[in-house]
Amino acid sequence: MKKFFAILTMFVFFCSNAFAKEEIEFQNPQAGVYIFKINTKKYGDKIKPYMSTKLKTPRRIYKDNCVHLVVNGGFFDMENGKSVSYVVINNEEVSEIDKNITFLEQIKSENRLENVLNRGELRILENKRGKLKFDIAFHNDPIKKGYKIKHSLQAGPTMLPTMDLVQEGFVKYEEGMVKFQSADVLKRRERTAIGLKGKYLYIILFTKEHKADINELKNYIQKELKIKRALAFDGGLSTAFNYKNLSVGSVGKYQRRVKSFLIIER
Repeated sequence: MKKFFAILTMFVFFCSNAFAKEEIEFQNPQAGVYIFKINTKKYGDKIKPYMSTKLKTPRRIYKDNCVHLVVNGGFFDMENGKSVSYVVINNEEVSEIDKNITFLEQIKSENRLENVLNRGELRILENKRGKLKFDIAFHNDPIKKGYKIKHSLQAGPTMLPTMDLVQEGFVKYEEGMVKFQSADVLKRRERTAIGLKGKYLYIILFTKEHKADINELKNYIQKELKIKRALAFDGGLSTAFNYKNLSVGSVGKYQRRVKSFLIIER
């Protein structure tokens, strides 16, 4: 028992002091808007996707792991709890998207299979010297020369530098009218997104006090934050994060259980 408490004390000490040198930059510029700015040159090796075997809230991931920040990530199947976004962690693909036959048959019947599978993703690349590079690309895009994918987390749509909701299978038009939309991209909902600007990774969340459609989110990121590369994550009720003593969900403190996350380890 004494040994257990000694280990626990060491764990708590490490988790509380690992980021003592420099905190993540955090802003709450207005009600319902939360912005995190992380220096990838200093903390790039601490930034990675996380995928749970069962659906869990960011709050639970935060409590059970030594992390500084956790935010909801990619899309998942509400029926069976499997990820429907590609996820790579430590060079290994961990997503079950290729095994989710029901989902694949559904998007194939809607003529969206290739579009959905090739949606945008956050890539954390690594070269032979261990140098990391952060990128936003489509899933089938070639990997930058000299690098391999260490981590990736797919979601979408890609908002910047350009956005094509049809190309990524989020919207279908028929005779100039919207026939179908996925993830409520054209509706004003809660939103989660990431952006890359120089050496910084931005994480942006809009909750119930500041709902936005995907175009409004794009414009905010582009005009207010001057970011030129950005990607949306899962939104709506999935929007949530935990950071220090803050536990925020899409609606107050409510957090939906989700499948994948982006975490910043301590």
